Amino acid sequence: MTALTYLDLSSNLLSQAIPQSFGRITGLTYLDLSSNQLSQAIPNSFGCMTALTFLDLSSNQLHGEFPNSLQNLSNLKVVDFSFNNLTGSLPDFTLLSSLTELVVKFNQLDGYLPTVFEKHSALQKLDLSNNHLKGSLPDFTGLSSLESLDLQKNEFFGNLPNFTGLSFLRDLHLSNNEFSGSLPDFTGCSSLEVLYLDKNKFTEWGEQSTGSLSSLTDLDLSMNSIESTITETHLSNLSSLKHLSASYNSLTFEFSFEWLLPFQIDSLYLSSCKLGPKFPNWIRNQHSISSLDISHSQISDTIPIWFWNISTEMVRLNLSSNEIRGNFSYVPHEIVLIDLSSNYFDGPLPPIPADCREINLSKNKFSGTLFFLGIVEDRGFTGGTFGSFGPVFLDISHNQLFGALPDCWMLLPSLGFLNLGYNNFSGRIPTSIGNLGSLQTLILRKNKLYGKLPASLRNCRSLGFADFGFNKLSGEVPSWIGEDLPQLYALILKANRFYGSLPIEICHLSNLHFLDLSMNRISGTVPTCFGNFTAMIRKGKEVVEHIYYSEDPSFNRPTEYRYTYFDDVLATWKGQEYEYGRNFAYLKMIDLSTNNLTGEILIGITRLLELKGLNLSGNRFYGEVPVEIGELKVLESLDLSTNKFSGEIPSSMSGLNFLAFLNLSSNNFSGKIPSGTQLQGFNTSTYDGNTELCGKPLTNICPVDEPIDNIGPSSSEYEVDEDSSEYKWWLCIGGVLGFSTSFWGIIGTLVLNQRWRHAYYLSLYKLKERFYVAIAVHIGKLQRKV
Repeated sequence: MTALTYLDLSSNLLSQAIPQSFGRITGLTYLDLSSNQLSQAIPNSFGCMTALTFLDLSSNQLHGEFPNSLQNLSNLKVVDFSFNNLTGSLPDFTLLSSLTELVVKFNQLDGYLPTVFEKHSALQKLDLSNNHLKGSLPDFTGLSSLESLDLQKNEFFGNLPNFTGLSFLRDLHLSNNEFSGSLPDFTGCSSLEVLYLDKNKFTEWGEQSTGSLSSLTDLDLSMNSIESTITETHLSNLSSLKHLSASYNSLTFEFSFEWLLPFQIDSLYLSSCKLGPKFPNWIRNQHSISSLDISHSQISDTIPIWFWNISTEMVRLNLSSNEIRGNFSYVPHEIVLIDLSSNYFDGPLPPIPADCREINLSKNKFSGTLFFLGIVEDRGFTGGTFGSFGPVFLDISHNQLFGALPDCWMLLPSLGFLNLGYNNFSGRIPTSIGNLGSLQTLILRKNKLYGKLPASLRNCRSLGFADFGFNKLSGEVPSWIGEDLPQLYALILKANRFYGSLPIEICHLSNLHFLDLSMNRISGTVPTCFGNFTAMIRKGKEVVEHIYYSEDPSFNRPTEYRYTYFDDVLATWKGQEYEYGRNFAYLKMIDLSTNNLTGEILIGITRLLELKGLNLSGNRFYGEVPVEIGELKVLESLDLSTNKFSGEIPSSMSGLNFLAFLNLSSNNFSGKIPSGTQLQGFNTSTYDGNTELCGKPLTNICPVDEPIDNIGPSSSEYEVDEDSSEYKWWLCIGGVLGFSTSFWGIIGTLVLNQRWRHAYYLSLYKLKERFYVAIAVHIGKLQRKV
């Protein structure tokens, strides 16, 4: 088969191992087996195909190490082993001097890079990304023809080597490693267009490192530890720059007021850099910015007039977490993400374009009504309708908005997150909110809403987090919550006017790990099935982080804009009210406090082994606390105060080693507080109002613990004379003589009299036989019953 020179079997669903017989095709120059399901190792016989110039084995399931025979393929120019499970170190390709492209990305390689790359002067592309390679980088200056170097997502560390002399290098990807120190001098890389050094540990950005890269279009230094002051010198010669990302460093930008960027930027990400206190004047000449993120940048200013002229093509705008004040009256028509949260913006809500996907205007001072959600009218949406998709994320919480909620929610079918909390909205919850079939999070906390929960909400079957707390809502807790909302993991009805009994259907919520029905008028008994909340039984945290991804087409590489939010809840925890965000994942809690509930504590609740907080205070519960409560080993907060509990405090509670807050006050507990540092280490106020309790930490001493001197008549009633000591001495002698006489009388008789001794042992034997027969009969009866 030496005549065959070209063989392409790519994308043919080939499986199993590559046959060793391939080595017989010695005249083959081109072999493509990519995009199949080939497995096992690369055959050693490949080393016999010495005429091979092109080899592509990518996108298979190959594993094992590289065969040494590959060194024989001295004519190879292009090699692609990417997207497999190859292991071991990268082989020494010293003899492959004709190699121009080597791609081994997305494998399981480890070890160090060989130092012989400097001898591959013909190599143009080297891609070893997404492996586990480690160590410091070798000197690449010998790769004089290198155009693209991609080592991202490995475990390399140390300072970067000198890249001087790589005049043809266009793309350099070193992100997601552990490189440190100062950025190297790239002066000799005159052709460099793309430089990605993000997600490392660099500490300094010198003026000379990138200052002469006039061909550079993409620069990403984000998520490092760079502490530098950026001046005009850093950026003045970057005349081709289109995309700059330096977010999440400790950079301070100091430019003169008149200075302007010498390039037209498409995307600018400078989050967490110091740009303020004035709004950055040096971007006023930009007219094509599509993405701008200057959040957390210490700006304390108003929006300048010129800003409205540069933002006409804006797609993403993030000004959050500054101190920007004034009105925000215009939103670019092409915007898909706008985040103005945590500022001091006031006035009416800005008009939102119909195609905007992510809207965060929270924690400002916006006022007025929520009329048609502020939708723009100059694009023909006079009826108040969003585009074919509409927003997936809408947060206008923590403002000064008022009035009734609009009844047009059917126009937002893609909405997954809605937070209208901490405003002054009033009226009823509109029924159209039940048209949000994609809704996962609904927060209406701290408004003035009243009336019943609309039954249309049962259509929101994806709803996982529902917070209606601190309103004036009323009616019975609907049974459809348990019947039709199977994904619900957090339900908050706190501080409303709900009444009636709890529906048994609520027990169907197996994913529920946070239930707060406190401060209502709920009566009756707790359903016996409360032990069915399996999310409070399984270990580990619950998922409360939500991530939306959207691509940023402005970058040359595929870039996703990640928008993350965490569920947050206002919970009474350990006697205090806290707002939980990221830590809410660990909060598994039931709060039924301040209602009119009655009955005894259910054994079912004690089966919720991962429960961390239980608050039953301010109700009419009675009876004894079940001893099984000691099974809640991870319980941290327990409040049973202001009820009618009685009996003793279970001793099993002394084993609740994580219990940090306990309130048993205003009940009818009695007896001794169980011993152990856990229960006796609490303040006395924990047990206030239980007059029959005694023992530490209370001052009431239990009767069994009274000092012996206080029991019986005083010592003055027993006056003894001087002969009392002599009397005690004779009494001791008499006791010893009596015991000795009785002991040796019995033992001596058994030793000396053989007939008595045999009779005694026989009686013991018969007693043993009787006992054995009784046990055997009893076991037999039990077995017959079974």
